Amino acid sequence: MQIRFRVLSFSALAILPLLIGSCYPFQRDITQILTPAAPLPVAEATEPAEPEPVTLSATVHVNALRVRQAASAETPIIAGLLKDDVIAVIGRTEDSSWLKVEVPDVGTIGWIWAEDVSLDGDAAALSVPEDGLMAAEPEDAAEDAVAEEQADDGEMAADEEKTDDDAMAVADLEPSVTVHAQEVIKGQVTVAEAVVPVEGWVVIHADDAGSFGPIIGQAHLEPGVTNDLAVDIDVDAATETLYAMLHTDGGVFDVFEFPGTDMPVLKNGVPISPAFTVTISEMSISDEQAAAEEDVPVTTPTDEPLLKVGDVTRHLAIVTTRALRVRSKPETIAEVLAGVAVGEAYPVAGFSSDDHWVAIFFPGIEDPVWIAASLVELRDIELRVRMGRATIETGQGGRLRLRGGPSLEAPIVGYVPDDETYDTLGYSEDGQWALLVGTGVEGATWASVSFLLFQ
Repeated sequence: MQIRFRVLSFSALAILPLLIGSCYPFQRDITQILTPAAPLPVAEATEPAEPEPVTLSATVHVNALRVRQAASAETPIIAGLLKDDVIAVIGRTEDSSWLKVEVPDVGTIGWIWAEDVSLDGDAAALSVPEDGLMAAEPEDAAEDAVAEEQADDGEMAADEEKTDDDAMAVADLEPSVTVHAQEVIKGQVTVAEAVVPVEGWVVIHADDAGSFGPIIGQAHLEPGVTNDLAVDIDVDAATETLYAMLHTDGGVFDVFEFPGTDMPVLKNGVPISPAFTVTISEMSISDEQAAAEEDVPVTTPTDEPLLKVGDVTRHLAIVTTRALRVRSKPETIAEVLAGVAVGEAYPVAGFSSDDHWVAIFFPGIEDPVWIAASLVELRDIELRVRMGRATIETGQGGRLRLRGGPSLEAPIVGYVPDDETYDTLGYSEDGQWALLVGTGVEGATWASVSFLLFQ
């Protein structure tokens, strides 16, 4: 019995390794079992793509609309829009009561009251920028904004004494300006009537080859109808034709900002800007210009005698200012005898002792008269002075050539038609050429005496 037990025990010990081997089939290093497997790669997290910003178009349907710095009627006005203006809308407030817009031609971004425009799409599609997240207006303030920004103009709140009916009547006005031909008086032109539904400007433009030239003056307009408005202008920069153009006052109130927010008022895509003609005369000089002339030192004529009619002068004085006073003596307190205009030419009779004044020969006045030297340009010439008038007589019914000098070799600078009459300043020393003025050519030009009939 004992022997049998030992045999069984030995057999069990022999079988045990076989059982263990069947449980662990790996024949190599067991550390391979204990090394953890590498984790599977995890896909990188990606942010959801931002939606493309939406831009809508809006058309202004009130007469005038102010663009404000923020979505509040209490913030500064930074631009102005007019009825039928089309603008790009790039955002909104949370309640869509205000719209964020890009003002055309100015490059300004600001906010407008949404009910004053017609959108070409759904406002809900617009994004709400950070400056539109806050409440746009408390309820009572929003009502104030509607009263100010809405209803055909809403901008009449500047005059608190006006009734609502008066404000509506002004808001319905069509912008216009009326101006007539006139003489410039003391540096001013007068606009007969200007009509604007909101604050604006009358801007005077000089002429530039038949179109709008530089601005030479402006005056502010209150809403409504303004009659006989005096506008200060730069007389020296004035042209024979001027333009009275309406501009908005879309930026800082009563500060003219152009180029900038104060844009021209358009009607059918064209600025409202009637043309008118002006006359420059002695009375055109403004008080400031007169004061500048008064600064010319009081002096005395030169000790040398002045030239007389028939003598030969070596200088021609060309007026360089729009209006210049002709005086009896070389001093600002002397009697004013006449006025001369820019581009006019006069033979020089002499100079004051300090060269501040120039003596000239003047039509209709026997003795030489005086003008300020700083306001003329001197040109060299040889001219026997003889003031008079001459009529063009070519005998062929054509036109006569005008030359830049008393010679057939001199360049042709213009033409004058037959039978026209012009002022003459004198003759060349050989008597074959006459110096004409008022021909349309700046300064003076020469014409052959063979084709002139002297009066």
